[in-house]
Amino acid sequence: MDYPTQPIHAPAQARSRADSRHLTQFLALASGGVVLLLVGLAWDAVLHARDPGLAAREGLFNLSNPGHLLAGLGIMLTAAGLAGALVTVAQARRGWTPLPTAARAGVGALSLVVALAAGAAGAWAMGAGDHEHGHADGDAAAHAAAAEDGGGAGHAHEQNLPDVNAATPEQRAKAQALLDQSIAATRKYTDATAAEAAGYRVDAAKPDAKFVHAGNPAYRTDGKLVDPARPESVIYWRGPQGKLTLVGVLYVVPKGTAPPDVAGPITRWHSHQACWDPGARRKLSKPEDGRCPPGQQLRQSGQMMHVWFTGDLATAYARRPPAEALRSSPHITQPA
Repeated sequence: MDYPTQPIHAPAQARSRADSRHLTQFLALASGGVVLLLVGLAWDAVLHARDPGLAAREGLFNLSNPGHLLAGLGIMLTAAGLAGALVTVAQARRGWTPLPTAARAGVGALSLVVALAAGAAGAWAMGAGDHEHGHADGDAAAHAAAAEDGGGAGHAHEQNLPDVNAATPEQRAKAQALLDQSIAATRKYTDATAAEAAGYRVDAAKPDAKFVHAGNPAYRTDGKLVDPARPESVIYWRGPQGKLTLVGVLYVVPKGTAPPDVAGPITRWHSHQACWDPGARRKLSKPEDGRCPPGQQLRQSGQMMHVWFTGDLATAYARRPPAEALRSSPHITQPA
């Protein structure tokens, strides 16, 4: 009697070797995706380190940045590889027979959909911060927009001008020094196009705003507080024919951070409240009695301080725009 030359479990061994080969291939695909993701993130970090204003110019799903492109591809490959590996492991554990060609095509299509969804989520995560800042500087300048029309949301009861007489001579000297340094350091932004080149979002301001608070997202997160060389926002006065004249700066500290005491009662800090659309991430209205309409969220800004380029300390540290003092200021060569 003739006996088979191979064990009766040879088909199972062959199937096991095929499963192992497929699993290795899928894991290699996922590993390659992780490598691409890490390379893309590193490339993006280098580009942002070299150009602090890059974040202000990038938008949602911006793939012109090669770092974003590589990271997106990496997320897609990783998702596809992991999906394929999970299907292979499930087949092996349950002893399923290999999927027919049509079913394999379906699994591949599903993996591609998952990969695209993961890539879109990753692109959104990389661009979400820029989208937030794209509206006149996220929290600070958007809330400070209440000052653009001369008002102050939730602060109408507070004194607009500081009590300079209550300050010591040393405090007055420090306030004057900050004013002088702010004027000197931002003179290069007299032309708004120079400010845009440095990362300030002049173009994101409301078109009808009389006082334009142009924020720089990179300076909001640099960890430096009250740095005249890197103010979080520069302020322009919009004159006839839309002409912009530099009239001040806005210093902002992150939420939860105690603002520094620069010059006592002269350099006062304040914050603003606003009602936001959580979907569009933009300011919709001012709260009434501390409440927002249904569907809107009440948001509190970080602490901020205006420094207006006027000729005296009281108006220089006003909480609302000192229009008359700005018109007669010796520091503004081209009043609006």
